Amino acid sequence: MRRAVADLRRGVEELRHKVAVDDSDFLPGIVRDGNKGNHRKLIHSAWIASQKYQEERDVGMQDVRKRLRTCHDCLPIDTIHVDEDGSSWNVVTSPVTEPVHRTHPEWNASHQFKTDYIARNIPCVIRGLDKSHFANISTQWRTKVRHPDDVKSDGNESQCQRQERMNHVDSENCVINTDWFRCAVGSDTLVPVRIDNASTHDIFSNGANNEHGGLDEDGRAQECETRQIKLDDWIRQCKQQSQMYIDEPTNGMQIGYLKDWHLVQYLMDKQNVHSTQNTVPSLYQVPNFLERDVLNRFLTRYCDGGDYKFTYWGPAGSQTRLHSDVLHSFSWSYNVVGKKKWVFHVPTCHEREINDAANDNEKSCFEVIQNTGEAIFVPSTWKHEVINLAETLSINHNWITSANIDQTWDCLQVEISAIEEEIEAWGVISNDDFEARENMLRGCIGLNVTMFTLMTALEIVELMQTIADVAVDEHEFDRLDGTGRLIEIFHFENILRVVMRQPDIIQRLEAILDSQLYALEVGGFVKEVMEYTSILKQCLFHFDDNHCHQ
Repeated sequence: MRRAVADLRRGVEELRHKVAVDDSDFLPGIVRDGNKGNHRKLIHSAWIASQKYQEERDVGMQDVRKRLRTCHDCLPIDTIHVDEDGSSWNVVTSPVTEPVHRTHPEWNASHQFKTDYIARNIPCVIRGLDKSHFANISTQWRTKVRHPDDVKSDGNESQCQRQERMNHVDSENCVINTDWFRCAVGSDTLVPVRIDNASTHDIFSNGANNEHGGLDEDGRAQECETRQIKLDDWIRQCKQQSQMYIDEPTNGMQIGYLKDWHLVQYLMDKQNVHSTQNTVPSLYQVPNFLERDVLNRFLTRYCDGGDYKFTYWGPAGSQTRLHSDVLHSFSWSYNVVGKKKWVFHVPTCHEREINDAANDNEKSCFEVIQNTGEAIFVPSTWKHEVINLAETLSINHNWITSANIDQTWDCLQVEISAIEEEIEAWGVISNDDFEARENMLRGCIGLNVTMFTLMTALEIVELMQTIADVAVDEHEFDRLDGTGRLIEIFHFENILRVVMRQPDIIQRLEAILDSQLYALEVGGFVKEVMEYTSILKQCLFHFDDNHCHQ
């Protein structure tokens, strides 16, 4: 963590050269004399938007519920199609509606996606990424068993129907290119296969039965067990399981699932061991509209061996049971090969859930079929369950941005309360042992308060440096979505102020950084950064430079 402190120190020092606390020239491109009114309005609109995040989420949820009530033959969420060059996208709300073309350049299209889906916290299906951002991985990890033209029609279909049939057959007849994995990963490489203990027949134990039906001796649900299996054995067992499930879907077979596999990191580590060049050819590119990923950037830079970038490989019938994603993160899942069925549960309050259960006309969940080449954006806190309808290979990322940083903080608070209850019950950890508390917190959810504080502070410093650099150039400011960056700054600042008001924040920082001096230094850097955001706010509420209402 001290490397993160060093980078924060360096970032604040660089920011000092660009921002003078007592200088009215702060962000000159935004508040320059010629256009103070217009640019103050821009900052003001960004600040207002940053205060309405919960309102936006509520509107998004209500919209999905409304569409769920009225759309009987189509999904209550959008399907979007990304153009081959990745610069724009279309929206299709149902199979019969005409697509709504968005002709924005890429940075505006990215901002529009964040506005329509991320800020409103609602799911969507994304098509076309196999021709753009995921073209490389789709080519290498797939192989076709036949061409769509080999499948004959009845001769009465329209051009649109024929294209739909060809797309469907094309995806249905792709299979996993197992030779690529044997070559690139290694046939004898051990992979982490999760065994669902809720099933009874274990294909991995020579047919032995789980007599408790997925429950432990006290009658509680057992966690999934992880077994290290050779890749070649997994490929064979995966096909065997798929066939058994297709033949008899309800036979209670205990199905394995290769999940939470850090494949990309493994390949990078493998190449670095055997090469003097620390570079790995990119298998895929994350679309701009699914950035900015503050979580994985922080973990990759400062936490060895940890990120939330996974490969999932499961046979037909493998599943992930009802859950919401770790850390209240966003996630996306791209199907390289295969088909999944998702069941989304629309978030609602407890009282509303009871009413929903009693009202057959008011649905609270819906299904989405995800085919080969499609991606799904999964919002924060949405409970969902997923089952593979065929052998399926997918890429999955969990990530955090300014749009859900408050929900991640809420998640941390819930876990902190649970840990305090455990500590009180055990009676073996002293009240001032914050190192134990921080380590327990990271062990439970992969993040602690110290990491969260540094992650948020580093991000806001980098954003402010970017804004200060491009503010003098109006075109560059727009190209980099300067308004969106301002919204992000205010989002992060809102949470950072909450964090720094915690009575034990310095003790937690000191425990992990192993230095009171470092902890106080971090506190000082955060205070300084928040002073810079206060200067932005001086431009907000009225046009008198001598007053500031915060």
